[in-house]
Amino acid sequence: MDIATTVSLLGGWLETNAPGDFERLNPAAEPKDIISISANRFALHGELQEWLSIHDGVRADRGLTGPGGFIPGGYFLLDAESMRLGQRDMEKAVAWSLEDDLVDFVVGGVAHVRWIPIAETHVGSQLVVDHREGPGFGAILEIDAGLEIWGVQRWGSLVEMFDSTYRALSDGTPVRDVTGDDIRAHVVESPAGPLHVDWR
Repeated sequence: MDIATTVSLLGGWLETNAPGDFERLNPAAEPKDIISISANRFALHGELQEWLSIHDGVRADRGLTGPGGFIPGGYFLLDAESMRLGQRDMEKAVAWSLEDDLVDFVVGGVAHVRWIPIAETHVGSQLVVDHREGPGFGAILEIDAGLEIWGVQRWGSLVEMFDSTYRALSDGTPVRDVTGDDIRAHVVESPAGPLHVDWR
């Protein structure tokens, strides 16, 4: 399945069942903003380009739970500008690790110059798209300092992430998180907004 098809299916489900999440989806990113994410560094993965040409992440208060965090684990999808800034933060973290002799811990665990953050939770966990050459190119990795999870693969691709999310929402099936626990989507209404997905 391609990005456009699976995102369309996911969007249709959200519009019908979790309108609070659907309303938070941004329109397409500007081409210049997509290009700027990895400009003069490396080529942006095609699936990531295509996703941003459909939706520029979500509008959400990422300091709180609520509408917009419909990716398993309560992840909020970032916009192109946040991805650009996140990649630059990765570069800074790698540079500091070289200065502080922490390369073995940081590079490939906490940060990498070829990782682009695509989503985060309200407690600071991150999903990144791996742009390192090799079999993991395009994989979605998870970083969660609280759980001591450092760059562990969560999904093999962006398409797989969206397809897995859609199937879990539409079928009501659990998703196994990176710790091995099963989590399920519940559609809830809260002071933070209208009906939206809550993973627990």
